[in-house]
Amino acid sequence: RVLRENGSILTDEDSRNFLKNYGIPLIQTFTAPNVETAVGHANAIGYPVVLKISSPDIIFRQDVGGVVRNITSDAELRMEYDSLIERVRERQPGATLSGVTVQKMIDVIDYELILGAKKDPDYGAVILFGMGGIGVEIFRDYALGLPPLNQALARRLMEDTQVYKMMQGYRGKKPADLHQLEEIIVSFSNLIVDFPEILVMDMNPLAVSDGKAVALDARIILDPKAGDQATPYPHLVITPYPMRYVMRWHLRNGTEVILRPIKPEDEPLEHEMFTTLSEATLRERFYYPIKNISHEMHARFCNIDYDREMAIVAETREKGKKRIIGISSFVIEPDSRRCEFSVIVHDAYQGQGLAAKLVDIIIGIADEKGLEEFYGYIEPTNRKMVNLTAKLGLIQKEVSYDLIKMTLRLK
Repeated sequence: RVLRENGSILTDEDSRNFLKNYGIPLIQTFTAPNVETAVGHANAIGYPVVLKISSPDIIFRQDVGGVVRNITSDAELRMEYDSLIERVRERQPGATLSGVTVQKMIDVIDYELILGAKKDPDYGAVILFGMGGIGVEIFRDYALGLPPLNQALARRLMEDTQVYKMMQGYRGKKPADLHQLEEIIVSFSNLIVDFPEILVMDMNPLAVSDGKAVALDARIILDPKAGDQATPYPHLVITPYPMRYVMRWHLRNGTEVILRPIKPEDEPLEHEMFTTLSEATLRERFYYPIKNISHEMHARFCNIDYDREMAIVAETREKGKKRIIGISSFVIEPDSRRCEFSVIVHDAYQGQGLAAKLVDIIIGIADEKGLEEFYGYIEPTNRKMVNLTAKLGLIQKEVSYDLIKMTLRLK
């Protein structure tokens, strides 16, 4: 709506509604077009309150004297309201003023944080977290991350700042609820993912008081160039998690499995699977004996760009514990026409139709991506896999003494 009306800055109320719809906690705030409405809101939420100028033309309210704190009575509010309006008109005469916001004042803020995002021309949307308030400009203590972020990545983003150490508890201050902050960062990331129209957005400060974080202000600037896009996520370097590929399925013996794209947090489960595979199964996957797979390799396998590659895992439960029991994957070649696939199933679950299902799924995904050729290499001694892929339509194209190339033309 704002873009259609040739605007670019959301109103205070619209910005707060964005945060509210994504479950981000907000300080109690009301918009008042005149002084009497402001007095009514102040009495409703209780003194002391904070007055802030409301204008689509003013981004940094502090710079124009547009914030008055610790107002404790109706008389003081009336006086400060008039002074605030006069001061802002004097410092930014061309600005359209739509009144003020009345906000409950927090008595003690233990930590001031900033959480923001900006659309970079090279890297797309980038999320920033760090020390907020004036600290963001003076100390420049912040870390950057690329959305979408999950809770593990949100925690890592916080850990890359100095303020993270302070939030453990500093000079008698109560520690911040880090789990709540993780959830706020993930919710904020989801908001940025869902709206490519956002050019700049920040919450500064994101205030932590008595352990809990709450947004005091939100600023959202829209990108006037954002319109109909050919791709669903043109503003992201990393494609979001593809939920459409999640499904339930049953092995031949009736065991239920969840088939889904791999996630970064699957690393421990993948490690557990690979450490319990037989040497023969590992050789069939990697074509040579392999004893240990490093943490770096597992991290690489689990942190993928869903636009350029895909990995589907089969997840089940044993005695209430999650386990990954099979993985199929492909990587798209630089020419964006072909992809090479691989598949591995835990020894205890082989012969249950899982390998065929996993390969069939990634064939469908490769076809959906418009690829022309789907291929993989198999050892000649691995007759089960040669026969399985042949049943799925793959043709034996090349044979050497140590590898067979199985290929499927998709176009």
